[in-house]
Amino acid sequence: MKLYNELGHVTIGTALRALADQVSQDAEKIYSAFNFAIEPKWFPVFYVLASKKSDSVVNIAKEIKHSHVSVSKIIKEMKIAGLIDSYKSTKDSRVTLIKLNERAKLMIPAMEKQCKAVDLVMNQLTQETGIDLWQALTVTQQHLRYHTLSARIDDKSARNSIRIVDYAPIYQAAFKTLNAEWISQYWKLEEPDYKALDNPEGYILHQGGTILIALYNNVPVGCCALIKMDKDTCELAKMAVSPSVQGKGIGLLLGQSIIERAKLLKAKRLYLESNSILESAVNLYSKLGFEHINGAVSSYERCNVQMELYLDKS
Repeated sequence: MKLYNELGHVTIGTALRALADQVSQDAEKIYSAFNFAIEPKWFPVFYVLASKKSDSVVNIAKEIKHSHVSVSKIIKEMKIAGLIDSYKSTKDSRVTLIKLNERAKLMIPAMEKQCKAVDLVMNQLTQETGIDLWQALTVTQQHLRYHTLSARIDDKSARNSIRIVDYAPIYQAAFKTLNAEWISQYWKLEEPDYKALDNPEGYILHQGGTILIALYNNVPVGCCALIKMDKDTCELAKMAVSPSVQGKGIGLLLGQSIIERAKLLKAKRLYLESNSILESAVNLYSKLGFEHINGAVSSYERCNVQMELYLDKS
């Protein structure tokens, strides 16, 4: 049996807790150094309110990805500390809006200096270690959100040759190549293509979308994205499967997986654009339940097929 300090990944929970404690303790020194007199745990709420005139507890909780209860508690503490005011919305009297008071607004320059300093030293740490801690944490969190460690241990499909995984920066080149390959076979890449393929994080993921990657023997061979269109609708886009593995059912598996992800994201409707020359793709969409429609004018010149799928029939 290995020694405890040789277990590595097995002790990840303990290591993360230790790191969180270390960073939290150091945060208090950093706040003090910049005369930014707030509790570190208040920072997410303070920052959101500093960037806008006012907002509701519900919206703040969504933006910082905290629970409503957690944000309400922080706001109560900040109000006792004399940092915020609250008032009823003129548009809806049921909604209470929160804002920084004048005393708190005077603290914003100190907060901005602190943010710049922390960003600088974290970039230096990345250069020292060769590891972008923020990227590693956010990508890992994204991958575990819908496929937890416990589920992975029980998942027999994880040992199969074909797997569907969440996008990570290591797949950016494959994501672009797979799509550019089929598009350039018939057309030229257009401006929306370059926006999505050159910057998938900014154009898709950071806007509330998702990208799934199909791996065959751990090699990326397919992809599919959900691009957030509005509160209830996502566009199914950038679906591609390498010609080297077509006929193995990867396209169908990708389509089914992206639909399931859309349901988890609470989307009510999926929309897609294609071209009638892509007969096998259009047939696949029909098999997945999509129906032909006449939608709005597309931003793509190559689009002559539009389809939709309602996930919520109510």
